[in-house]
Amino acid sequence: MLKNSMLAKSVRFALVAGATTAAFTAPTVYAADEGEKVERIEVTGSRIKRTDLETASPITMFSAEDIANSGVATLEDFVQNIPAINGGAEGSSVNNGSRGFATASLRGLGSGRTLVLINGRRFASGDLNSIPTAYVERIEVLRDGASTVYGSDAIAGVINFITKKDFEGIEFGAQYDIASEGDGEKTLLSVTTGTSSDRGNVVMSLQYTKREAIWQGDRDFSACPLFERNGEKVCGGSGTIPYGQFFYTGANSPAGGHVIDPSTGAIRKFDQAVDGYNYSVASYMVTPQEVFSINGAGRYEISDTLTGFVEGGFTNRQSDQLMAPEGTFWGPTMTASNPYNPTGEDLIVVRRLSETGGRGFTQDFSDYRMVFGLEGSLGDYYWDLSYNFARYVDSRLDLGRVNPTRAETLLDPDLCAEDSDCPGIWNPLAEGTLTPEMLAYAFVPNSPIVRGETRQLQGNISGSLFGLELPGGEVMFAAGFEKRWDEYQSVPDGAASIGQIYSVAGEPTSGDYSVNEAYAEFDMPVLEGLPFAESVRLTAAVRYSDFDFLDDGSTNTKFGLEWVPFDGLMLRSTLADGFRAPSVSELYAPQSETNLAYAEPCKNYATGSQNATVKANCAAEGLPGNFELSSNQSSTVVGGNPDLQPEESESFTAGFVYSHDIGFSASVDYFNIEITNGIGTAGTDNVVSACWNSANFSSPLCDLIKGPSLTGDAPHPTSPYRTALGPVAGILLTNANLSTFETSGYDFDLSYKTDIGEGQFSALLNGTYLEQYDYLPYEGADIVSAAGKVAADQWETTLAVFPRLRANLSLNYTMDNWSVSWQTRYQSEGEDYFASEDNLDNIADSIWYHDVQGTYFAMDNLSLTVGVRNLFDEDAPYISNNQDMNTIPVSYDTAGQYWYARVNVKF
Repeated sequence: MLKNSMLAKSVRFALVAGATTAAFTAPTVYAADEGEKVERIEVTGSRIKRTDLETASPITMFSAEDIANSGVATLEDFVQNIPAINGGAEGSSVNNGSRGFATASLRGLGSGRTLVLINGRRFASGDLNSIPTAYVERIEVLRDGASTVYGSDAIAGVINFITKKDFEGIEFGAQYDIASEGDGEKTLLSVTTGTSSDRGNVVMSLQYTKREAIWQGDRDFSACPLFERNGEKVCGGSGTIPYGQFFYTGANSPAGGHVIDPSTGAIRKFDQAVDGYNYSVASYMVTPQEVFSINGAGRYEISDTLTGFVEGGFTNRQSDQLMAPEGTFWGPTMTASNPYNPTGEDLIVVRRLSETGGRGFTQDFSDYRMVFGLEGSLGDYYWDLSYNFARYVDSRLDLGRVNPTRAETLLDPDLCAEDSDCPGIWNPLAEGTLTPEMLAYAFVPNSPIVRGETRQLQGNISGSLFGLELPGGEVMFAAGFEKRWDEYQSVPDGAASIGQIYSVAGEPTSGDYSVNEAYAEFDMPVLEGLPFAESVRLTAAVRYSDFDFLDDGSTNTKFGLEWVPFDGLMLRSTLADGFRAPSVSELYAPQSETNLAYAEPCKNYATGSQNATVKANCAAEGLPGNFELSSNQSSTVVGGNPDLQPEESESFTAGFVYSHDIGFSASVDYFNIEITNGIGTAGTDNVVSACWNSANFSSPLCDLIKGPSLTGDAPHPTSPYRTALGPVAGILLTNANLSTFETSGYDFDLSYKTDIGEGQFSALLNGTYLEQYDYLPYEGADIVSAAGKVAADQWETTLAVFPRLRANLSLNYTMDNWSVSWQTRYQSEGEDYFASEDNLDNIADSIWYHDVQGTYFAMDNLSLTVGVRNLFDEDAPYISNNQDMNTIPVSYDTAGQYWYARVNVKF
């Protein structure tokens, strides 16, 4: 029979053989040798302390060694490579619309349905950038619903970062990364120190990371925005150009966009292939950031049965995004009286304001966390009481933002004459005509502030249930309470509040709520030591949640089964209810404009493969049969909704864990999650597709398309749904309870360790196969089956690949004073959900990434590491209906090959 000493051996094995993003599945531990003291531990997903690592719930553990072996400098890069992570997420590859955050989405169900914890407690921001790699002892990923233990938000699972506590000495770390193109440098510097005594310990960690930018124009696959014409890819760009595209307003004037040719001075039709503005050269591919963090923890044994503890952390993040310069996207009027107007009639002008140098978005983000608590024992009972305070302040500054009123004044001689500050009349139909005086007059900075706060008071007690015993042993329990307060505030810039900054929300919003919760869970060892029943145990948990803004409380339950028919094999299953109340930001976030990619239904519809309904609707809009777009992004309004109601879910898992003393272990788990009353949006793609596929625009979703007036854009001359440039505009996608989700699949983890020659070899394989990912975007709609597709991520409101298979294979060999490792990361292909035979490429290709690393242990306390990520410099693949950079950037490694070197010294 396996012994409890296997726990320590298993942890040591994970530390030695842990490889990049590879899960370690520990063998189950059942009993101790006679007289041996058994250490009980608490594992994510339960408050009951147990003697074994494996439970009914599937959990993957990653050690600090795993993180180091991956060669990454940030937890964003590590976590987002875990195979159970799917869909879209915020991170370094998101430039347009980014807040500078890094998030994770288990099962692709959204970062808001993945609960991120630090030492089992919440923190306000959920930003992975706020957690330093040097301070993390291990990561526990619970791939199962956990609402009964942790409350709201744990529908898809939990990512729990366990920090270092019993650390002795001082450790210095330094790492430098650089892309093979010579850009995107990353720097990591860290120091961790700790000491202990008979009564307690203290640890402190400081870390600094810096990531430099990579430009879209510096990679071949993203150097120019591509569009398709006559069966070929053509370098194009935006129709908002530095020398102005204009539209006649007279009833009998020529239709479509026109320009003054920069070479000849003649007026001619706009041609995307000739005139399109290449915004890639002015946009980041990988966004830069600089992060400093300081964290600490201390414990002091007041008596043999009472210990006090404290945790604290502060992170400051300076992050930037840069997009192409602002444009007069709203289409101001260049009056006929403007001396630079060559037509003699009023014109609508969309002009790239290239003189500004770009739209810069910066965040000065501070994240605070403080925990005070007591824990102890009363006989055989363990208890703890803690207060957790977490707060973030996000001070933002946007540069290059235009004041639309003053821009219009510059175009109208009469308005300019009435304003003594007007520096002169502007010619928008030529490049480089905005003078420094005009820039000072018409452009304003935008400096909003967003704040969030979480306070959490919780108490727990666990132990034997009054000495009650079943044939398999003592019945154990845990029970506790939680009181939590959440607050949110968004304060706009003063100029925005009076409508003087284009496309910026001006309404201040704020809100708060509180929740009272109580829970209980039970661990019941039903049988032990019988034929085909070495161990059988049942687990059960219940939680009651009462939110002050909801009319009714919610009660959720979870049940688990662990059956060990013989030594080394465990069969397990869970069935759980889930509950997620809307977050304060979902309730109270201000409405704001964003630009989301969609599949244009009317592209070349006269000769395309569209159905008769779509073609009739395109013709009814007055669009030409050869209609094409210079940009497939729709101006969309998103934001909070104070009338939201909670989501509910049911989850089921079933699987097995097997281990053998030859060094082999394996686990396979089936999962199924159903969510009802899901909070989200109908999705830009879904809205446009449903509307244009309905006879005479009769779909209810057409009501969500408010047209360009919602976003202040210039109207199309014939279509009420479009801007003058052609894309669909003014889609209202504020949060609503309108979705249902169902996802299912299989997680697998395999590991093998053996001695080869004078060294130790280990192989670890973990992955997720996505069998089903279906959602109903709104009542009455067709189900969207996104598994194996490129589809809209309902949470992140972006296109993402939902691959059938994600898997990581790691091979590691250690001998004497060196070690080498090789990792392969695989992602299967995704087909465009709105695939069309008219597109050149409907497939986001499958991809293999290979990473290699070598470490030399120069001395007992000094290690030197070099490595390469994305060894073969794989580019992100092209797909016709893409999000940005001609690809799906949230789903691929856009930076390319990276070299890195690291040194660690410990005293």
